[in-house]
Amino acid sequence: MQALDIAGIETLMAPDLLVNAPTNKVANRENVIARLKANQISYEPGTTERTIDFAGVRGDVVVIMGEEVTHPNKNAPYAGKIEHRRFTDVWKQFDGVWKLWIRQATITKIE
Repeated sequence: MQALDIAGIETLMAPDLLVNAPTNKVANRENVIARLKANQISYEPGTTERTIDFAGVRGDVVVIMGEEVTHPNKNAPYAGKIEHRRFTDVWKQFDGVWKLWIRQATITKIE
């Protein structure tokens, strides 16, 4: 099994990242990183499917909206099941580098 590149993931996150998580809690950057390290955000490799319904520029940000189907594992909620959710990601440039600034993900169905 391939190790999770948490340092690499951190470089994609804005310093003031906010996530409205599928757990129905708002998390900041530090909380997301801690959950990644504890395998509470963990998915079967190569199984996530994304359907993009909208991707576009709005002012100084890029907005991506759609559906994702994930297969949580390890210590993640709903491990061993299939999770369908709607998502919105907002990306913004920080010092010329695009970073995830805001994310919302809502579970719509668990199989």
